[in-house]
Amino acid sequence: MRPNFATCSNEFLNHSTDIYSKYVYNGSVPGLINSARPVLITVEGCKKLCGTGTPDYYSWTDASNTITTWILPIIGLLVQFPYESNQAWQTILALCRWSGSPIAALSYILWNIKVTGKCALMVDMATRYNEYPAQGSEFSLMRDSLYILCIMNQYSAKQSLPPVQAERLIRLALFSNLLPLSTSEGSQSLVKRRTELAQSFREGRKKGVIPVFVSFLWFVFALALSIQLAYGEIGSNETAHDLAIGLLVGWLPIIVLGSTVDRNLVSADSVREKLNDLVNDVRTALLDPQVLAAYMRDTRTTGEDFAWTERLADEESFGGDFFENFAGQGRTHWHYGVAHPILAGIETKFMADYGRDWLRHGYAARLAMVVESRNINGLKMFDPRMVWQITSSIFIVCGSIGGGFILSYFTPTVGLGCRSGGYLVYLVIALGLLGIEMLVWWLTHETTNTSEDILARIGTKLERHVSRGQCNRDELKTKWQKRGYAFFSWFQSKTFRDFARNFIIREIEIFNTGWLVYIIFAQTMGAFQTCDCMASIWAKSGGYIDFQTYSYYRGSGIYYYWGGATALSIFVMSASLAYIVHEYCTQSHLSTDSYHRAMAGMKLTRRFKKYTSIFRAVPDFVIKTGKFLSWKISGGKLRKGRRSLVWTADTQSSIV
Repeated sequence: MRPNFATCSNEFLNHSTDIYSKYVYNGSVPGLINSARPVLITVEGCKKLCGTGTPDYYSWTDASNTITTWILPIIGLLVQFPYESNQAWQTILALCRWSGSPIAALSYILWNIKVTGKCALMVDMATRYNEYPAQGSEFSLMRDSLYILCIMNQYSAKQSLPPVQAERLIRLALFSNLLPLSTSEGSQSLVKRRTELAQSFREGRKKGVIPVFVSFLWFVFALALSIQLAYGEIGSNETAHDLAIGLLVGWLPIIVLGSTVDRNLVSADSVREKLNDLVNDVRTALLDPQVLAAYMRDTRTTGEDFAWTERLADEESFGGDFFENFAGQGRTHWHYGVAHPILAGIETKFMADYGRDWLRHGYAARLAMVVESRNINGLKMFDPRMVWQITSSIFIVCGSIGGGFILSYFTPTVGLGCRSGGYLVYLVIALGLLGIEMLVWWLTHETTNTSEDILARIGTKLERHVSRGQCNRDELKTKWQKRGYAFFSWFQSKTFRDFARNFIIREIEIFNTGWLVYIIFAQTMGAFQTCDCMASIWAKSGGYIDFQTYSYYRGSGIYYYWGGATALSIFVMSASLAYIVHEYCTQSHLSTDSYHRAMAGMKLTRRFKKYTSIFRAVPDFVIKTGKFLSWKISGGKLRKGRRSLVWTADTQSSIV
């Protein structure tokens, strides 16, 4: 029989003595500050009086309110994700990635935002505070190079590349102004190529920022409406859980807004081909003895400085595409990018010493960036400071979902039930996915995609076990043996990361996405309107159902829990929004296609940073003090951190 809570509520509250004594709940009631308590019924009593059939679904009027309030705004945000064109399967996997593993995906997005922010900072600091060079100047060319590096950072490089030689190849392709691409071309051929490439990338960059912000405002309006309704009927399950839906997915607009900063181009494949053509043409030029000799003569360098170019002739390593797949916006697992190792090298060994106007001697700056500023780890470098982005992602997602969890937990019946428990399961899986990715990276960051990979060794052993006693594959006698051999050959060709991604992580991401969809639609349609779900019996607390009026809960302390939960999620979303808007505004001068408007934007950026420097001084002082104290406590044994380029309006007269 389908439960009818309205009927059985009247029957129980207007009880006979037998019914009351048999089904009344006399246990503890957590979460209520007031010592008084309403009349409560046990789960067994609820099932007897109300029924145990299908849930007591909401009426279409109530369900449609939730659909218009939350489902449509959520869909409006989902369509604003940076999908790839004509990539149906990749689109599905990316959507499951963003919605099923939001902590990991947001970590990569925040990291990419930090990298592009560093490029924008370098462009800003390249000239004096009030100096805005004309288009075609050394400054303009450097702006193009750093923007192309930002685009490269959205693509995954071939894993077989030697990390040191690959890093130096990209560095030379981006920052050299004197390398001719062939003996028949002048030294400015590479410069012209980069200028045209950067302009085409800027013109092809997806815009769509205004629709994204409109979708975000729609979400904010729905959240404000839900807060007003929830506090208008304090204690009501229906209005409270409508609000909880919004808090549950509060991280969703942050990921969508973050993708406006870490923005992809219209045609990812076309851009990848252009980047590969640039890198391959530079590689071909460096392999030409005449071109290389002329370049060393022009730059006054020696053969020792370019001894690494001999490795470029290895077709097994450098043949084919340098960049293989589009990996921006956190859609790809373990994507670190190629930009940060390059930026770290030139920042530590050159820019941090000069500070503002570091490009005042263009020839010396470029020579230092191409030859002198070397990263001994190449593209394999990992910066421990990425932990800040991971921590921030955990704070954003856990803070948002935590608000929804607290609200559902302390909505009568107080305790862990289908709603609050569902939120907790989703969050635990998301944290688990982050943990799995970090564990796999730790196990494979030095040997990933090599012949000695963990999975390859396992596959080899399995193959030997299956084919033991057979001299070669021609001696396999049955079709099942042939299929087994083919399977293990394929199995051996896959790396440990491939196995973890395709058979563990993606499956869990798809499941967690389905779980999130189930939670939202179950709450929307009232599928949790059963005795077990309403009694919150997932933990020790709960085990009862109340039919009390809302006025009781207004005086029983529930305001504190609801207010705290709402404030937590609102604070997380507001702080995240402020950060993303700040990064978008201060980085936009790097990607603006009009040079005049880009300089106007950089002028506003400089003015903003100058007048808000006091707010950055406090955290900078805390960080420097912490590093100094750690160094002193260790007796000078702790290695000092990497030097960084710090924004300032002042130009130092000499190098310290």
